[in-house]
Amino acid sequence: MKKETKYKLLTLSVIILALLNISTIATIIIGNRNLNQDDSIVIDPESSPINGRFLRQELSFSEEQMSFFRQESREFRQKANDVISNMNRYKLELYKEIHSTTPDNLKIKAYSDSIGFKHARLKEHTAKFYLEIRNQCDSAQKERLRTIFEPLFRDNQHMRGPGEGRGGGAGVRGQAGRGPNGHRPE
Repeated sequence: MKKETKYKLLTLSVIILALLNISTIATIIIGNRNLNQDDSIVIDPESSPINGRFLRQELSFSEEQMSFFRQESREFRQKANDVISNMNRYKLELYKEIHSTTPDNLKIKAYSDSIGFKHARLKEHTAKFYLEIRNQCDSAQKERLRTIFEPLFRDNQHMRGPGEGRGGGAGVRGQAGRGPNGHRPE
């Protein structure tokens, strides 16, 4: 590879890495500032954030339920922010490693595994938070709460596995690789 091309690639990598660092730091600073101002939890960017006002309006929460939600929400956000911060750190290390002059596959695997582990912890905290809030709801509130949290537990349309594309296939859109019952074979 020409020296000039290597220099351009290295410069571009440094610029991208600097932008990633700046955006991560800005996200953390803004997130910490917002923690003190609002008790919102964003589940789906296309829907309303979950906060006390939203739950009071959507679920007709009582004062007792609101107080419980505030306490659980505070604890959940602290745990979630810690996990997300660690996950972002591993993502940055992974990014650095894959762009190093001699990427180490063992480090790449370790960072990838760590990101997956942190993502699993985040899902566990989210499920626990949901169950704690659900335990405070009556049957009508439970059903509405289920629909509010549903985006966290449904398929992400932007992340599809093999055979789940939008291709023409055998005339059944989006069902490639699935058995007769519509489920993927194990």
